[in-house]
Amino acid sequence: MTKMTKEWKEDTISTIFSCTKSVTAICFAILVDRGLCDYSDKVTKYWPEYGANGKQDTTIEMVLSHTAGLPYFPDVKLNIEDMVDHNKMSKIIENLRPVYPVGTKTAYHALTFGFLADQVFRRIDTEHRAVGQFFREEIATKHYIDIHIGECSSEENRLARLFKCPKNLVTREIAYDKSILKLARYYYNPRGYFHQARKNMSNCGTDFTMFNNSDLRIVGQPAVNGIGSARALAQLHQLILDGSLISKDTFDVIRYPRNMTAFDHLIGEPQNKEHGFTYNRSPNNTWQFGHPGVGGQMVRVDVDNELIIAYLTNGLKTAGCGEHVFTFNRLQKKVYDCLNRIPKFGLHPADEDNEE
Repeated sequence: MTKMTKEWKEDTISTIFSCTKSVTAICFAILVDRGLCDYSDKVTKYWPEYGANGKQDTTIEMVLSHTAGLPYFPDVKLNIEDMVDHNKMSKIIENLRPVYPVGTKTAYHALTFGFLADQVFRRIDTEHRAVGQFFREEIATKHYIDIHIGECSSEENRLARLFKCPKNLVTREIAYDKSILKLARYYYNPRGYFHQARKNMSNCGTDFTMFNNSDLRIVGQPAVNGIGSARALAQLHQLILDGSLISKDTFDVIRYPRNMTAFDHLIGEPQNKEHGFTYNRSPNNTWQFGHPGVGGQMVRVDVDNELIIAYLTNGLKTAGCGEHVFTFNRLQKKVYDCLNRIPKFGLHPADEDNEE
């Protein structure tokens, strides 16, 4: 294997994996804010054919909160030609029968989220644009956000190549958080949802470094294959925080979770997923919304503290994701340690005299 020696520069971008879901969630929030749809609307209101085979009661929120009953597409192996054919993907999805009754439980729709969300989005948007095209025209170009979903050949020379996590770092991640071993049982279980989901794209590769293939970026899969920088992720979410993209009323809907944390039957642990975002408690016990990505990627918005943290890596920490990534958690802890030294957020001015 050829050793990669190209230096990471100020304008280097990387695959953001499932942080793309947070970008997609923002695009849906804009549609809701414009009155084009509501999270509670049934998908069949915009896509009648979707209701076949027991999917008729699926709502937009179920698609976005991973309760649509399709954590994988049964007996489907996709290739790039399938994924770029909008009409073919429509037919594939319309003919599917849910793996479990819609709305009855949560199972992370790791890959299928993007196919489902994109098809629904095209039917709601007044110009019938894909999520990636909508994002480029309505957000990225207007606000200079360096994130791309879909064809972006002009950006390839800035894109960092992905590489697998070395074994010594896998060992470090597990030593840091032994609950990773429990999650690994769900990941590798041959009868589990994750194993079935991975088979949907097995024609394209056998591990996550398949996203080094520039042909896959043409697909514009708005669940996993966006590219961008951590700075751009933070800038995008700042536009939500400061009211530039959606109204206060819509922001109030998405800023905090409304439902209880539920066990995720694909991931193997309790999570809180709503409106396309994940919700977590910060080290200060405030709510954050955003989304993690495989290998260690993360973007989180702390509304109460007016703080956004974005972290990307091309060296995949494949032993951990979300709450279980040593590097991100160490970074986040230091950020909140600094935040708590600011009088407004943490120590009172009188206490600072006692600090070294």
